[in-house]
Amino acid sequence: MTKAKRMKKSELKLYEKKLIEERKKLLRELEYEGGQISKTQLESSGNLSAYSNHMADQGTETERRELTSQILSTRREALSEIDLALNKVNQGKYGICEGCGKAIGKRRLKFLPQARTCIKCSEASQR
Repeated sequence: MTKAKRMKKSELKLYEKKLIEERKKLLRELEYEGGQISKTQLESSGNLSAYSNHMADQGTETERRELTSQILSTRREALSEIDLALNKVNQGKYGICEGCGKAIGKRRLKFLPQARTCIKCSEASQR
């Protein structure tokens, strides 16, 4: 296994900036979605008299809460991946594939800055 050469500091700074921006966006989305769940729980608990308690409405509301909960879970996972990538930036290990130890392609990092593996290793793990 050949060792990947380190990324230039200027490149690292660009990826770090992109990761931080993505992290801020995710935090805003988590805050919003969390607020939506709180709001729908308040509504479904009967504290708002303007809402009916029809069974179909309750089913729809339950489905909406479950979907929102799944979205929150996905966002939390993405946030965790971004935090891991930011730690790698700080350790000087960013952009190195966890599978083969080679550099992750810049095109891949441009679209998925929190990528932990190169395309080859990613495809191999999905088989």
